Amino acid sequence: MRVIAAPGPVCYPLVAAMMERDDIEIEFKKSSDMGDKKPDIVLDSTVSLVKSGLPIDYVTIENLSRVAPKLGYKIGMARKGGASDILFRAYVGETGKDVKIQYFESMGELMDAMNGNQVDTVVVPAMDSAGVSIEEYFKKNNIVIPGSCGATVYSKEKDFVDAYNLGIKLIREKPEEAAKFIILHLPMQFPEQFVVNTMKNSDLNVHKPGNYDEFIRLVKKYSSE
Repeated sequence: MRVIAAPGPVCYPLVAAMMERDDIEIEFKKSSDMGDKKPDIVLDSTVSLVKSGLPIDYVTIENLSRVAPKLGYKIGMARKGGASDILFRAYVGETGKDVKIQYFESMGELMDAMNGNQVDTVVVPAMDSAGVSIEEYFKKNNIVIPGSCGATVYSKEKDFVDAYNLGIKLIREKPEEAAKFIILHLPMQFPEQFVVNTMKNSDLNVHKPGNYDEFIRLVKKYSSE
């Protein structure tokens, strides 16, 4: 099974599955860099899949980004134009919230700004259970989005679903061992606890999305702003 995957949380369960399966070949790159040669599977954020013009055949991770400790006025984010930024701006834009967003070069600078009261809210990966996920904010306003991460499936659908579910099982049963294995196989290094915590505090569940036409509209609108 040949896979193109963004080297973030979306790929963690599939990498973990490689602890027990030797038929998974992953090339780490964003879906926008895929080129003309189609793999069996593409893994990326749901926002990136839509931006790349790819279908969301499966949702894999939900509630990955959190608004913490609660929604205020001065919002801090570490990556302008990323999936969390686009989703958050879509939320405040569609609901008419009055906020001021400030961007920081790194997660460290973002947390320093929070601790120094430069911002009163941060939008960050689910490294703990604090705050509320962006998806929950959407749901409270009757706007449905198809999860944080997803997959485009060209072939080997059953292999993919089985492998991803195996990875979820391994992450849940032995999180530290799985995290060490995942980090070893990624093209960039992350702290072990980042991998453990983002998986523990997100919802991992491979499933087909419902209608997401409204989500496509939101991504296109707020990606261009």
